[in-house]
Amino acid sequence: MAGQFQRRLQDGIANLQVDRRPECMITLGLSPPYVLEDVKAAYYQKAQTCHPDHGGSAQDFHRLHDAFEQAQELVDYQGDRRRWIAGKLHDYLSMRQAIQRFKQLGASTTVVSAEWLKNSVGEFAQLTEAVVSVRLVDAPTGDDFIQVLLEELPALKNLIKIEMPGCCVSDNAVLRLGAYTWLRHLDLSRTPITSSALSVLDDLPNLQSLNLDGTQIGWWTRRRIEKQVRRRGCETYQPFGKLPTANQR
Repeated sequence: MAGQFQRRLQDGIANLQVDRRPECMITLGLSPPYVLEDVKAAYYQKAQTCHPDHGGSAQDFHRLHDAFEQAQELVDYQGDRRRWIAGKLHDYLSMRQAIQRFKQLGASTTVVSAEWLKNSVGEFAQLTEAVVSVRLVDAPTGDDFIQVLLEELPALKNLIKIEMPGCCVSDNAVLRLGAYTWLRHLDLSRTPITSSALSVLDDLPNLQSLNLDGTQIGWWTRRRIEKQVRRRGCETYQPFGKLPTANQR
C-alpha cells in the first residue's frame, strides 16, 4: 500500500511539473488567467529586445509575433466562445464559397488551418482555415478568374500566392491584381501579357517572386524585373511587421 501511495504521489508531482500552458503563452511569459491587455503588454515588452530593428533575429521575432497572434485568438475564444464561433463561421463560409467558385473555373486551392488551436477549441479549429494559394493552369478564362479573385477578396486575406501558367489573360486584368497588396508570389508564365502589365508591380510591395517565362515580354526585361523583385523582397519585405507600439491592437 505504501509503495502504491508513493508512486501515485510521484505521478501527481510529475503532473504538476508539466507546463500545460499553451505554447503561445509560454513564449509570451504569461500565466492564467489570460487577458488581452496582458498579452499586448508582454508582446510589446519582448519585442523591444528581439525585433530585428533592435538587434534581435528575424527568426525570434517571427516566433514572438506568431505567439502574439495566437494568444489574441485564444483570449478572444475563451472570452466569448459564441461570438468567436459566429465570427469565424461567417469567414469560413465565405472562404468555402470562394473555393467553390475557383473549382468551377478549374482552379485548385491550398488551404491551411491553425493546428495549434486544436487543443483549445477542438473541432472548431476547422473554422480557422484559410486559402493561402490558388492555381489555374492553361485555362482560357484568366480574366474571369481574376474577376473572382477580386469579388472574393474579403474572404482571401491570407492569399499569398497566385499561379496562372498558360492562362489566357489580358494586361488590364493583371493590373487589377494590385488589390492584393500583400501578395508574395505571382506566376504569369506562358501568358500573353505584355510589358504594360508590369505596372502592377508598383502595387505589390511585398512580392518576392515573379515568373514571366514564356510571355511576350523580352528576355532581358524578364530577367531584370525578376531580379528586381527578388532583390526588393530581400531588402524591403517585412514579414515580421514593424516594431509594435504599446497600444497595438
